[in-house]
Amino acid sequence: MKILQLSPQLPFPPTDGGKISIYNTFLNFTKLDCEVTLVALTDFVPSISDIETYIPDNAKFISIKHESKNTISKILKYFLLNKSIYIEKHYCDELVEAIEMQVDVNKFDIIHSDHTNMAKIGLDLSYKYKKPIGLRLHNIEYMIWQRYYEELKSYDPRKVFIFQQYKLLKKAEAEFIDKVDIAFTITEVDEKRARQISNEANVKAIPAGVDINLWSKEDSLKKENSLVIATTFNWIHNVNAIKWFLDEVLGNLKSNYDNISLKIIGKNPPEFISKYKTIGAKALGFVDDVKPHLRESEVYIAPLFVGSGIRIKILEAMALGLPVVATDISAEGIKADEKDGLFRANNAKEYIDIISKLFDDDELRISSGKNARYFIENNHVWFDLISSMKKQYESILALKRNNT
Repeated sequence: MKILQLSPQLPFPPTDGGKISIYNTFLNFTKLDCEVTLVALTDFVPSISDIETYIPDNAKFISIKHESKNTISKILKYFLLNKSIYIEKHYCDELVEAIEMQVDVNKFDIIHSDHTNMAKIGLDLSYKYKKPIGLRLHNIEYMIWQRYYEELKSYDPRKVFIFQQYKLLKKAEAEFIDKVDIAFTITEVDEKRARQISNEANVKAIPAGVDINLWSKEDSLKKENSLVIATTFNWIHNVNAIKWFLDEVLGNLKSNYDNISLKIIGKNPPEFISKYKTIGAKALGFVDDVKPHLRESEVYIAPLFVGSGIRIKILEAMALGLPVVATDISAEGIKADEKDGLFRANNAKEYIDIISKLFDDDELRISSGKNARYFIENNHVWFDLISSMKKQYESILALKRNNT
């Protein structure tokens, strides 16, 4: 099978959830003997030396320079035009033409678009070249905007723009899901949402995963009463989540656990984190490998209140044998509970109580970590998941051959 994969970002190195998912889809398609050409929109032209280690022999990578960063002028433009900034900033006729100049679309069996914002380009190519198309919905994007809108105070001037955008995005996502040959959601929750806005669509939930060999559980010396989180700070909701945890949870835990520590891993951490050093918080910034830091910690936290889809960082922490304490939104799409090492907490008291229980009960903490690893091995292995996606594509191609 020959696959043209379209990405809105450079997935190398795979350092955050979106990049990890795109890269592992690309990589595991090649492991399944597919010939893959990955076309990514990038805000800079990457050097060959930076990316060549990520490209298998039966794959090709093409970058197309395109600036998609939000600016005040873009926000104002799309607000006045009554268009979705999330969709339109990743689309123009010139981008479609640039892809056609570098790729012979005729030679591919199927087009695979990652993220809603690449659906419009993918559909243009699908119509023109009569190729089937699949859309990987890493999130139901309108839900993120809707939850953001609902979190804002009634007097916040941003509400007008955010409300407009989530309505526009909901309409666009419904149209895309209806038009593609198949839409793959990350979670069953998002599958239901997709069917609600496009009930005639072909939708299949295939979750995100972990490279089980890379994220292996190893015995290591744990630091007593230690917490850890790996995140990205280029998304405001992640920043807000960290701030909430520092203000509402960590200080209260400090009163009972004087030696408590929280490692915060992620590129360009906000300066305010340094103010919480006295209660055990430490921002490590970007690290080449998060695994040693996770392995020496006792509990992983994920206090997110706005989002959709699966948090891959939670899956990776569980694969390393860490119990995880997460909000319902952070844990969305992961069909695990306390017996599997995933504990849910949605307010400060619940977070404090659960973390305290894990700190105080060594047997519970250790068994929860073992159960977390077992859960990942049986439910979230990338190769198995992309194999399921390939089978869906094979069925679509067989159906189209039979109809011609």
